[in-house]
Amino acid sequence: MSQSSINRRSFLSRSAGAGAGLALAGFPAIAKSRDANGQIRVGIVGPGGRGRGIMREFFEDNQRFNARLTAVCDVWSDARNQAKALTEERQGTTPKVYKHHEQIVNDPEIDALIIATPDHAHAQILEMAANAGKDAYCEKPMGNVLSETNAALDAVKKSGSIVQIGTQRRSSPKYRQAAKMIADGIIGDVVKVDLHWSWYSAYRWAKSDQDLAKIKESDVDWNTWLMGKPHRPFDPRVFRCFRLWKDFSSGIIDQWMTHGIDMAHMLTGTSYPLNAVAHGGIYAWKDWRENADTIEVSLEYEKEGRKFLMVYSTNLANGYGKATQVHGTLGSFEAGGSNNREDWSKGRAEPSANPNVPWHFSGRGVKAEGRVEDQVPIPDAEGERSHVANWLDAVRSRDSKRLHCPVEAGYGHSVACIMSTDSYWSGRRMTFDPVKRTIQAG
Repeated sequence: MSQSSINRRSFLSRSAGAGAGLALAGFPAIAKSRDANGQIRVGIVGPGGRGRGIMREFFEDNQRFNARLTAVCDVWSDARNQAKALTEERQGTTPKVYKHHEQIVNDPEIDALIIATPDHAHAQILEMAANAGKDAYCEKPMGNVLSETNAALDAVKKSGSIVQIGTQRRSSPKYRQAAKMIADGIIGDVVKVDLHWSWYSAYRWAKSDQDLAKIKESDVDWNTWLMGKPHRPFDPRVFRCFRLWKDFSSGIIDQWMTHGIDMAHMLTGTSYPLNAVAHGGIYAWKDWRENADTIEVSLEYEKEGRKFLMVYSTNLANGYGKATQVHGTLGSFEAGGSNNREDWSKGRAEPSANPNVPWHFSGRGVKAEGRVEDQVPIPDAEGERSHVANWLDAVRSRDSKRLHCPVEAGYGHSVACIMSTDSYWSGRRMTFDPVKRTIQAG
C-alpha cells in the first residue's frame, strides 16, 4: 500500500464548484490528440449494460465536441458485439474491437477512455490509462481497494489527465444550486445528513437462471476478468452478478452509497469522513449472495472545526420512508422525490415515499433566530446537465476545473465506501488518516 503523502490543502479543497459553462465557439487544440482534425478519439472498456448507457449519452453530445468513439473492449464476446453494433447504429462507423484492456490502453490512436468495467477493475485500469497519458471517464466507485485507489489518484495527478468520475448527481442542476446555497449559509452549520434509499428489490444485481444459462465460458476471458483476485473456477453467477460477491464489490455500498455519499460531500463541502461504523446483514433474501441486503452506515465528518453526522441506510425488502435530507442549525434541505427509477438514477430526483415533494429548503423544526423560511424553492443552476458532456467539455478545453466530479471527489467517495465496507466486515469502527492515506480500526 502506498504511503506517500498528498497535498493536504489540495485534497481538502472543495470539489463541488466546478460547473463552468461550455465553450461556445470553435474547438481549441487538444494537447494530447494525435488526430489531424483535432478530434477526441474515445474508447470504452467494459461496455456492458451500464457502459452502453454511457455510450448512448456520449452519442447524444459527441458531435458538439468533435469527439468520436473509435474502439470498444470487453472480455466477453457478447458485450463486444453489442457495443460494436451500437456504435455502428448511432455513429455510422465501425470501431476497433479489443478483448484485453491492455490493448485499448496502449492504442496510440485513442485519446480518452470510458471505464465501465465491474467495480474491482476501475482503479487498476484508471491508473493504467493515466500512465498511458489518456483522459478518462471512470464509473463509480473510483476504487474499492485503498492501495489501488491511492495509486490511481497518484497516476492521474502526475499525468495531468482529465478524469471525470461517474457519480452523475454532481451534474444535477438542482444539486449544484443547493450546494451553492448551503455553502452560502442558508441552513447554518450542518449537523446531520440523512440518506435513506431503500427499495423493494429481491433480485437487485442478480440475473435470472435463463440469462446465466446463455453464458459460455469459451466466450469469456475469465482470468483477465478476475484482475488479480484469488483464482476461482469460472462461474456465470459471479461473472454476471459480481455486485453480490465481496471479492468484487460491496454491493449496496459500492453501488448506491457511492452516489449518496458523493452527493452529500458536494452539498456539505467535505471530502472524506473522520470515521465510519457499519451494520447490516442478509436479512431478507436467503440465496447465494455474500453481500448484505440491508445496511446502515454512520459516518462522522468535520468542517472548519465543527463535526456533524452522516447516516446512509438501504434495505432491499421494503422501500417505505425514503429520504434525502441535510439538516442545519437554521433549516434543512430536502431533495425532490420520484418513483421513476430513471429520474433518480440520473440525479434528476431521489427515491421518495412521497414523489410529489419538491426540492426545497425549510425552517420547519427549527426555532433559532434567522432560520430559513418554509418551503424555499431551489432553482436549477446554470451549466451542463449531462455528466458525459461535462467531461467532454473539460477534455476539449483541457481544463479540469470544469469537471463536476474530478478525481479528488472520486477519491473521497471511495475512501468513505472502503471505510464503511471494512467496518461492516470487521465489526469495528474505522478511521482514515489523510496524510498517510491509510484506514485502520480505531
